[in-house]
Amino acid sequence: MLALAWANLMHRKLRTALSALAVGLGIALLLVSKGLANGSIAEVDARMQSVSAEIVILPAQENVIFTNGAPFPGIFERLIARQADESGPLATNVIPVFFGQAHMGGQQQRLFGVDPRQMDLFLGPRRVLAGQVFDRAVGFAELSAQAGRTDSAEILAVDNLSDRLDDGLELVIDDRLRRAGWRDENGIHQEYRLGDVIRLMGRPFRIVGIVEAGVAGRVFAPLQTMRELLNGGQPWSSMFFVQLRPDVDPVRAADHYQAVLGSEARVELKSEYGRLLHESFAQVSMYMSATSGLALVVCFLFILLTMHTMVLERTREIGILKALGMTRAGLVRLSVTEALVVSVAGVAIGIGLAGAAKWGLSIAKPLLTVDLTPALLVIAIALGVLGGTLSALYPGYRAARLEPATALAYE
Repeated sequence: MLALAWANLMHRKLRTALSALAVGLGIALLLVSKGLANGSIAEVDARMQSVSAEIVILPAQENVIFTNGAPFPGIFERLIARQADESGPLATNVIPVFFGQAHMGGQQQRLFGVDPRQMDLFLGPRRVLAGQVFDRAVGFAELSAQAGRTDSAEILAVDNLSDRLDDGLELVIDDRLRRAGWRDENGIHQEYRLGDVIRLMGRPFRIVGIVEAGVAGRVFAPLQTMRELLNGGQPWSSMFFVQLRPDVDPVRAADHYQAVLGSEARVELKSEYGRLLHESFAQVSMYMSATSGLALVVCFLFILLTMHTMVLERTREIGILKALGMTRAGLVRLSVTEALVVSVAGVAIGIGLAGAAKWGLSIAKPLLTVDLTPALLVIAIALGVLGGTLSALYPGYRAARLEPATALAYE
């Protein structure tokens, strides 16, 4: 049966190749779109899970995925740190983060303002690949102490303190962002290097350190600097990570913090971040799945049309086969076998195209993550086999219904 199906397909090589290519393009679109969505979500989740903390606290009106505001005054940090039980404070570290925006690597990046003394809680086992982490977090507080001034406007107005502040603005970036780099005036790709100056918020920040990929943010600046440039030096925060004592139950601690902070804050377990990511991007994922599904339907309709055309072209041959004793079920199996050969070839082409797309994106867009998991590949193979089978049923049924005498007389 397979040999006969192969001979029939090779009789129209170009049409068979185009059918397989159509299926391959649909499978590749499915793999790349779902792999990009799932890979990006998994990569962001993994980076957030790398922070040495169990709880995330953010403003009640904000989304844990998209928050960029800074409505938490300093009293919240002290309130969180004061919570205790009979064994002592619940938290061993309260980790404030102040968010900004940085256009680097060809796209907007969330800029993490963190206390340099807490950078080890973000880095974990990851190494500093080059440079160092904030060797001098110069800000208004240090400069005002030197100048004997307290007002931010006065500080910047005297003794060239604005220039001195600019000299101390520092950034730390991860290795993936370093490789993403930028394009010069001639359109040539350049990687970021130690000492490069990036203008953010109207001021020159210097890259002083490059760390291994996998940390929560791709760009870090000193918390004090971010607060002073964006909030006049007020000790406000966009979000808190809370590192609990080892013996504290995170769920009970989260409930306690929520009761204490009330309606002004939203308390989430860091372990739930992945679920929140999927919920936040559920509509986007649904749209990508629908687009890929529609493309696959069109591809399998193309196979159906191909098989139907082949039945019409081989009407006399079908009559001969029936006259020689081939049953109706045998004709249906022949049609299904031909469609499956095309579909399997298309799936192989699609997986190859998806692998090539993943490799190309890793070079052209290093910040994008395409995750072609075994489960996703199994789904693609299953869809290819199922789609090929279904698309061959009607042409096979039509072939089986032909009467031998009528088929032999067909011109």
